[in-house]
Amino acid sequence: MTLARSLERATAEILRGLLPERRLRSNARVVRRKMSNFGVKRATHRRWPQPTMPVGQAIALVVPP
Repeated sequence: MTLARSLERATAEILRGLLPERRLRSNARVVRRKMSNFGVKRATHRRWPQPTMPVGQAIALVVPP
């Protein structure tokens, strides 16, 4: 098998395993219980701000020269 053919097969196998695009959502890191390392859930956490763009657009990779 040639290198090009192997690369095509590997790429096709990876693409078959991709997950569907996720919804834009976010939740506050709070709990209802009192004894926890996270903050207590309060009324301000009910309408938690949701993301405005997908993660892929929000993250910028910086490559050193």
